[in-house]
Amino acid sequence: MLTLLSGTSASLRSEVVRVLTEHRPGLVAVEYALDTAPDGLLVRTVLDAAGAHDVTRVEPVGCCLSCTVRADAPEAVRLVDDAERWSEVVVALPSAVRPGELADLLEHEDLPVAAVAVAVDARLLLEQVRGDDLLAERGMAAAPTDRRSTAELVLGQLDDADVVLLAELHRAGTDTARTVEALLAHLSPLALQLRLAPDASGCEELLAPGRRSRTTQEERQQLATLARELCPPACGVATVVWQSERPLHSGRLHAVLGELVSVAVRSRGHVWLADRARWRLRWEQAGGSLSLGDPQRWTGLPGCELVLTGVGLDAAEVSARLDGCLATDDELADPGWPDPFEAALGPAEDVVR
Repeated sequence: MLTLLSGTSASLRSEVVRVLTEHRPGLVAVEYALDTAPDGLLVRTVLDAAGAHDVTRVEPVGCCLSCTVRADAPEAVRLVDDAERWSEVVVALPSAVRPGELADLLEHEDLPVAAVAVAVDARLLLEQVRGDDLLAERGMAAAPTDRRSTAELVLGQLDDADVVLLAELHRAGTDTARTVEALLAHLSPLALQLRLAPDASGCEELLAPGRRSRTTQEERQQLATLARELCPPACGVATVVWQSERPLHSGRLHAVLGELVSVAVRSRGHVWLADRARWRLRWEQAGGSLSLGDPQRWTGLPGCELVLTGVGLDAAEVSARLDGCLATDDELADPGWPDPFEAALGPAEDVVR
């Protein structure tokens, strides 16, 4: 049985690996970490209850940490499988790696993944998902060209999770702990949430077959959206699903973007702009960063759909703000407004009539 372990805290991942190897005699861990030497190469350590069996400096693939892990991990898993000494394998990934991408690769290599686990430090989560700082600013970038924000990485890992290992609740304070648990229920609604004791015990429960469903990324996202709609507001955490069959006025939408980003931790979906009637625009927000673009031709009826999750988010107010951005019949009849998205998306080509 193969399990992937990720998370932004290297010390927390290592503590989980320690507990698992000490308490599961038939388990082996393949742990990836960056070397502290000046060359900063990736180091792969194979260890079990008896200690380390192999330490290998992994040959880099270009300058990309994620590419290096994806190139090495299938071979490493096959090596421990071929040894026939262990019945369970846990692969602990570097902080900057998205586990879902590796899980898909391993599945393609006929190495099925039983579960993806993400270790979360309750004291850090709210700060991580609300900000707009870049991984490069924290020394966590996967490559020199990696321009992801910390929020984008953390929220992406939670998207991939089948199990969330929640640590340091006892140090976070009661109010923060409750808010974090409620937020995780909305951000990662398909995942089992496990509280870890101060010594990281309790993580053993993540090792169960069949936790990861065999679904595509699109199907998984659709299931998560449905689950979020059923997730009740708690501790100020709420999710709103906003839809419209009418296009948006680009000027009014642009004016409220900052406000929407400030109240939502995570929002995603697609929008229909009145002055770009032929295009479906993808909306992806993580923390303080928003991406609007990736235009695609409509393959069905055009419209808007956004799913927004936040702490202290007023669902009625957010819906009203977005409703106020919808283009009126008079505006559609006489579309003469300036285009605020021209610099980012290029000149508008058409208008809804």
